[in-house]
Formats: sequence, structure tokens, C-alpha cells
Amino acid sequence: MSNRVPTLAFNLEHDVQALAAMASNLTPYLYEKEMYGYLSNDLPKLTLGGLLLRLYRLSHLEESLNAEQQNLVQNARINFEAAASEWAVHYEGKLQHELQVRIDVLSRFLNECGDDLQSCAAYYPVQAEKRTMIEHLRDEAREHDCLSEELDAQLQQVDNRLRRTVDDGDFIFDDRLQDVYPRSRFWWLYAHVPEDSGRR
Repeated sequence: MSNRVPTLAFNLEHDVQALAAMASNLTPYLYEKEMYGYLSNDLPKLTLGGLLLRLYRLSHLEESLNAEQQNLVQNARINFEAAASEWAVHYEGKLQHELQVRIDVLSRFLNECGDDLQSCAAYYPVQAEKRTMIEHLRDEAREHDCLSEELDAQLQQVDNRLRRTVDDGDFIFDDRLQDVYPRSRFWWLYAHVPEDSGRR
């Protein structure tokens, strides 16, 4: 059986448009209780994890962007930093809340893997993208000095379980993103869930 898993779709222009929309809709999102904010058209829901994910990878893909796209990304960064500063307390609370929720969801996914490896393998790429959002959320919480020791410890425990669940594999994002996500840091993006339970 091949270790190759389906790559997650990546559309550069769609990513730019999503980032721009997310950054321009942070007010009133930051001071509302809901984790998910709604954007128009076919754009993904607004979350801090989704925004930070796109801001990170588009910043690293700047040479692949045209002038208009570069301008949109730069404006998104300015809007994001301004909103995070203006609503600092709400922003930090939102960071912590989303980080907790995403860690809990990943933990539940790993629990379910014990019962259905085949389904677990099929859904792993999506969970790996969510784990990448967690990474950006944790980095941002550290930057703002609001990462609790408890949350950090919970993530370490989940990562230990994740390492025991996956095997090394091919990069699961679009190949254009491989240099953006080095294996040494984003190891879960170079992994797959083996469907053969007999090896464990």
C-alpha cells in the first residue's frame, strides 16, 4: 500500500481573498463569543487559526504573488495587527479559547483512531491542517505572553499520542508549500495514519 495520501487543495488567489476578508472583519468578531465568524461567498469561516495560517504561508510565498496580491496581504497584516492591539484583552482570550478547542478536537480525533484506522487515515490530512493552525495559535499566544502552562502541557500530551499514531510519509499539502513548512518543525505534515492495525 502506498504511503501517499491525498494532498489538501490550495488555491493561491482564494487564500489571498480569504485572508483579506478575515482581517477586515475582525471587528466585531474579536469581542464576540463565537469561535467561528461568517464571511460572504464561498470563503471559509473566520477563525484566528485560519487567519494566522494564511498570513504565515502567504508571507512566505511573497515572491509568488503579483503586485495586487502582495498589497492585499500587506493590508491584511496591518488590519490584523491594528485590531489585535486595539482589542488586546479580547484577542488574547480568543486565542486561548480557540487553542483549547482545537487541542480538544485533535484529542478526540486520536481517540476515534483507535476504533477505526481506515476512517482515521482518510481524515488525517484535514486534522494535520488543524494541527498547523494550533502551531500558529500557540506561537501567537507565546508572543503575547498568554500561553498557559496547562495548555502547553496538553498539546505536548496530544503530540506524543499523535507521534505514536502516525508514520512518516509524503508531504500532505500542495507541493508549492513544502518549503514553507519544513519537516523539522511541521513533522505532522510529513506523515500518514497507517491502515494496517496489525503492525501495532
